[in-house]
Amino acid sequence: MPSLFARSLPLLAVGLATSACGSDGQGGTGTGGAGAAGTADATSAETTSATSAATSGAGGATPLGSPGCGKAPLDASGGVQITLDAGLAGDGNRGFWLSLPANYDPSLPHKVIVGYPGTDWIGEQIQPYLDLESAAQADEIFAYPDPLWRDFDGWGNLGGWVLGPNAYPADGDQDLVFTEALLDYLEDNYCVDTTRVFATGHSWGGDMAQVVSCFLGDRFRASVPVAANRPYWFETASGGAAACKGTTAVWTFFGIADDHFTSQDYPGQYGDECRDFWLTTRSCAGPESATDLGFGEAGECLSYDGCSSPVRYCLYGAATGHQRPDYYPEATMEFFRSF
Repeated sequence: MPSLFARSLPLLAVGLATSACGSDGQGGTGTGGAGAAGTADATSAETTSATSAATSGAGGATPLGSPGCGKAPLDASGGVQITLDAGLAGDGNRGFWLSLPANYDPSLPHKVIVGYPGTDWIGEQIQPYLDLESAAQADEIFAYPDPLWRDFDGWGNLGGWVLGPNAYPADGDQDLVFTEALLDYLEDNYCVDTTRVFATGHSWGGDMAQVVSCFLGDRFRASVPVAANRPYWFETASGGAAACKGTTAVWTFFGIADDHFTSQDYPGQYGDECRDFWLTTRSCAGPESATDLGFGEAGECLSYDGCSSPVRYCLYGAATGHQRPDYYPEATMEFFRSF
């Protein structure tokens, strides 16, 4: 199991095929919207205490309610576009698609699921493709951030994510800052269980889900990156591997016949490299010490043994190509709800 990766210019992680879920969504950032922040009632100490002492979740820990518990909701239930100011470090005004439960309860600490779109897609477009809300529960809030269109050296002008300090030509911290601003907005204005915040995403959005699992690992409990690039964003200039914050559980999905990443040395290489990073970072017993999770064919999805926090991997079937497997939505939400 390699602990370091050969340094090379990464292949661009292009987003979703038009046939999979609508138009390409090029030409805008999606930052205009009807859900701008407003003034809400102050949270009383009694309300905060009550929500923090709510019934334990599936993972056994007591939910920790955010400062937004007890406040009337700023935005309508269902889908609404939100604009927030992420500051200069987060590239200013940024947008995301917010989906609240139909009967949002401001006294109930909610899980938050952040879903990152792939190339030239915005949050509203990725929502139906990920399909995480088909059986959403009353204690779940979903947020789908919009990337910015930027000039990437050698790639051109694309809607995509900057992936931390090591990811040239997609290097930069602006989208990490934006993600933290998004989480701060939700926690300040809604009743969020700050111990149950999760991330997922597809393609370039899968890259971003990998990145926040490490660099913002103190804020995300678990993540499910799908069809991400090789983990060049974790390779430091000195040739070592990035040090991660926190203990985020990571379940990597990658297609054995991914037809987007054509420069792999063997089928599934990029998924294996992402898996191996987490096996090393989480001090797992190794790639051969694992339990079959039962999704797809025998041995397709594995949970690894001896890890300091959960590490899972699905190298999914050839028929799916670069897209997500059919079992992804249900499996992902089952995973998140286990914490």
